[in-house]
Amino acid sequence: MTKDKGQITVVINLGYGNLLSGFPNVTALLWEPENPRPLKFIGALPPATELDAIYRRWQLIYHALYRTPGWRPRIKIDREDITNVSQVEFADICVQYVQLIDEWLNAEEFRNIDRQLRSHLHHSDEIQVILETDDDRLRHLPWHFWKFLSDYPKAELALSAPQYQRVEKSHRREQMRILAILGDSNGIDIARDRSTLLELSDAETVFLVEPSRQEVDEQLWDDRGWDILFFAGHSESQEEGTRGLVAINPRDKLGIYHLKLALKTAIARGLQLAIFNSCDGLGLAKELADLQIPHIIVMRESVADGVAHLFLVNFVKAFSSGSSFYLAVRQARERLQGLEDQFPCASWLPVICQNPAEVPMQWRSPPVVETQQSSKVRDRWVGVIPLAVTLILLLIRQLGLLEGWELKAYDHFMRSRPSEPLDSRILIVEITESDVQSKEEYPISDATLTQLLQKLELHQPRAVGLTLYRDLPVPPGHAELRVQMQQQSNLVAVCSFDKSYGGPVRSPVGIPTNQLGFDDVLIDPDGVLRRHLLFMSTTSECNTGFSLSFQLAQKYLAAEKIFPNNQGIKDNPLHLGKAILNPLELNSGGYKTLPQGGWYGMLNYRSFPIAQTLTLTEVLNGEFNPNLVKDRIVLIGLTSKVNAKAFFTPYGVGKSPSEKVPGVMIQAQKVSEILSAALDGRPMIKVWSGWGEVIWIGLWSGVGSAIAWCIRGRLRRVSAIPLAIAFLYLLCYLLFLQSTWVPLIPPALALVIGHLSLVLGPLRRNKGQGTNDN
Repeated sequence: MTKDKGQITVVINLGYGNLLSGFPNVTALLWEPENPRPLKFIGALPPATELDAIYRRWQLIYHALYRTPGWRPRIKIDREDITNVSQVEFADICVQYVQLIDEWLNAEEFRNIDRQLRSHLHHSDEIQVILETDDDRLRHLPWHFWKFLSDYPKAELALSAPQYQRVEKSHRREQMRILAILGDSNGIDIARDRSTLLELSDAETVFLVEPSRQEVDEQLWDDRGWDILFFAGHSESQEEGTRGLVAINPRDKLGIYHLKLALKTAIARGLQLAIFNSCDGLGLAKELADLQIPHIIVMRESVADGVAHLFLVNFVKAFSSGSSFYLAVRQARERLQGLEDQFPCASWLPVICQNPAEVPMQWRSPPVVETQQSSKVRDRWVGVIPLAVTLILLLIRQLGLLEGWELKAYDHFMRSRPSEPLDSRILIVEITESDVQSKEEYPISDATLTQLLQKLELHQPRAVGLTLYRDLPVPPGHAELRVQMQQQSNLVAVCSFDKSYGGPVRSPVGIPTNQLGFDDVLIDPDGVLRRHLLFMSTTSECNTGFSLSFQLAQKYLAAEKIFPNNQGIKDNPLHLGKAILNPLELNSGGYKTLPQGGWYGMLNYRSFPIAQTLTLTEVLNGEFNPNLVKDRIVLIGLTSKVNAKAFFTPYGVGKSPSEKVPGVMIQAQKVSEILSAALDGRPMIKVWSGWGEVIWIGLWSGVGSAIAWCIRGRLRRVSAIPLAIAFLYLLCYLLFLQSTWVPLIPPALALVIGHLSLVLGPLRRNKGQGTNDN
């Protein structure tokens, strides 16, 4: 007795007896991987006359069902034998049948074996259960309803003759060879079985379509031998299940005895498995077992065409993908249950017939046969392709063809980050559409603005940022506003270099330079605001080199004894508290080119809303908590959709339709970014150096080529590419959570192109020269 390392084998011998008289001497042998000597348990099974009777009734109705139109069984039937059959009655019979099997196998006489096996086995063990019996009635029973098998998800039962021996093999092949006999297809569609076998790129399959007896015999004698013999078509058992016939063409039927010598030779040359994907195959299995073939798969009863095909698809997929033989059969059998509303008892049909003296077979992949020349060619291409793909992607990237995709990926990562709490250091005073209409001013007069500033000043804000332009008077009250702005040292007014909104906009008259900031922004070509402009050269119209956000942050941080160094010095980092701010360089991140002039970085948005808000009316009426103002930065600006200057952000473009954000909210984002970096250590958005990104893209091009070269099997490779892209996405996302923007689109393209370049180029050529691509 041999066994597969790592698998547990249980051989149950029922001894003499039958269902009517019982089985008084049942023995079970248990082989464990770490012990070459078996454990032995004994038990018995009582008579089961009711089970015998209900099986006869079940089989009668089952066969009648398969004679109804539409079932297309893989057995030829006489349509004049059609009878009316109640599927409801059949369902009741099935329930009784299963219940009687359960009661029989749960009998006290048999429970010793059941208990002993459970005490030595774990639910995760892979178990081959082999039942030794010659009784045809027992071989037809659906043994998978034994509770032991359902409780052990990696166990499957096989049938065996009581006597068996091992056949010495004279051939050992590295690649699977399959002889597929496609017999009489009258009334069924076995072409689908052929398509399934054709998809096996790692096996050599020879098809015989409706062959003659001589053609079958000749192929079985092939000197190279076979691993699997497959038959699809019509078949049947005869003589109480001791013999079987297969219809190899519309005229001829063959039995195993017709091919006995050829089959014995094929088994000696390595034939390991015979699959009869056809009806009533236990007679065929009985004859083949007498020839000591290692494994057989047959259907216990008549089988519908669709059931037979689905079993083949799932078995081949599982077995060729690395599952063990027994697990592949169990998976394929259990997946037939989904058809049982149309084809009752479909999952009862497939059964293994095993020679216990043989080790369960494994699927073999073909060897990679390389000549020295092909090896050198391979090595050269494996090295050249990633480099070539990387250079091509860098050129495409430099031309700006990927910039739109990369910026969309950036926006996606920005939106996908977890939400952050409101910034408690900032308050936004909104001038809403209702405020504008109630004042009947556009947008508000100097008098109203003076009143607002005075109201806020009473509650001691640390800084006040005015995003309303006041280069020209908005009467009434201009003189009073001018005095208020000159006297309020914590106020920062705004000017602009931008000409697109009717600018540039001059500074308010009399405002000191340290109370002035520009509100200019950098819009990307797709209309989205992603960058934070901090410093620019001064002009006569806007006499400041600092942004409004930076001026407000400076005033807030000064109270914390935090002051910047290197401020505004071109190309130098800015140190501010815990923050180190580095300006973006040309070709940073996903940008093709970035304009020169000005000092800017990526704007590290918080999710919206950014801070608490009050309306103009609420402040003027005193309808707010003074603590919302004290020691905060207060930003004043328009949020009216009619009048406010607004911008698209990574958050807004992710919605349909896209939404714009008022300028005052953008300024709040910028101020919050600086404060959070300086005080909390919240990182600014960083990008890798140019060489870092080149190495990153080249690395993923190499991953794509490695998948093509190292993973055997087309399905496995196809599955590996999405997994690799998912891993790349995860890495990019995790880095973005740490505020590091690394490319996603170029390396993903490099991975796919590097993979396809090798698969469609050198791999295909090498395959034709002897290298097998699985």
